[in-house]
Amino acid sequence: MFVKEFAKVLGEEHELSDTDFTVLLTFLARDKRAIAYDGKTVKFGAPNGAITAEDATIASLRSIIADLSHQVSALTSRIGTLSAAARIAVAEKNRVSALAYLRSKKLAETALTQRSEMLGQLEQVYVSIEQAADQVDVVRIMEASTAVLKGLHAEVGGVERVEDVVDELKEQMYKVDEVGKIISEAGDTGLIVDDGEVDDELEAMEQEEKEKRDKAKAQEVEARLTALDRDKDGLAKIAEEGERKQQEDVEAEKGTEEAIAALEGLSLEESRTMPEPEKGDSERSTILAT
Repeated sequence: MFVKEFAKVLGEEHELSDTDFTVLLTFLARDKRAIAYDGKTVKFGAPNGAITAEDATIASLRSIIADLSHQVSALTSRIGTLSAAARIAVAEKNRVSALAYLRSKKLAETALTQRSEMLGQLEQVYVSIEQAADQVDVVRIMEASTAVLKGLHAEVGGVERVEDVVDELKEQMYKVDEVGKIISEAGDTGLIVDDGEVDDELEAMEQEEKEKRDKAKAQEVEARLTALDRDKDGLAKIAEEGERKQQEDVEAEKGTEEAIAALEGLSLEESRTMPEPEKGDSERSTILAT
């Protein structure tokens, strides 16, 4: 866990090797006396103290919790990816691929449930260990105080202390049995996929996709109707403009005809009012012409 957390502390291009960690931790433990290190476990805050079996157990427990947390995150991400892939397959009407993705998703969900339950149990154990460690410190302080008060009986502790130790031992043994029982029950869960749930989820996805297509078609029809209304309005305006122009042409033609009729009437009136030529003048004109 320590190696995974600090391997890339200097950057991606300068990852520390196992040898680098060994040299670094040995230097901190032996020369600087900043930590306690036994080759497997690193303990801060107790440079002069030895690493006990409890310390190694706690370190292993923390490492398992970290691994399970990583698995839970990876499974959660995988479930999201498979769900998205199933939706895409449904949209493409690829039922076989959609069923395959949903089966894989159900397996991942089952595994996620198991890992989450186990992670919760281990975290509860770790919290209990921390509480127990605090209680140990309290008990040690109380024991030291009792030793000061009782003098010579501090080292032995008397019958009461022996009874307390026995009771505590029984309690710890009972806790061990309970933890083993819980872990055994958690391990009995099988990876079972309910085909009914898979089919229901696929049907829901297909229904959702159908509703999307229907909505898109309705929007397309509405857009076409709107465009058709605009075209009708345009045609009506063109027809109205044509009628108006035709009316203007008719009125112009009518005005022209009236003007021509007026001119013709004026010409007839002038021809009627002109004087007739005299007879002598006519004969004179004839002689001259001869």
